[in-house]
Amino acid sequence: MTRFQYITRKATACMDSWTNIEKVHFHAFNANGIMAQRIKSNDRIRALVDSGFAKTGALYAHGSLNDYHTQKLIGLTRKSRATDFEATYYAQEIAREIAAADAFIESIAACI
Repeated sequence: MTRFQYITRKATACMDSWTNIEKVHFHAFNANGIMAQRIKSNDRIRALVDSGFAKTGALYAHGSLNDYHTQKLIGLTRKSRATDFEATYYAQEIAREIAAADAFIESIAACI
């Protein structure tokens, strides 16, 4: 198993000892990375919209159409190098967006 395969398939957490691009690959491709969490969050928002509990604007504010940081993270996977700022900032911002989506989902659940 290559190092890339370990990082993208087997690793359970992002390690400080990894290079910046390895951190990007973990968050983008691993099932424990931030992108996998974002996809689950997007699915939850989509379910609320599809069921009629939220308007379609929720997709722009909290769902799959709010994708600036996710696109930037995916763009980094095509590069051979990434700065420490890029490797951490986009993952942190996606985590913040997931937290905001979770708060929105909880507010809708409280009204149901």
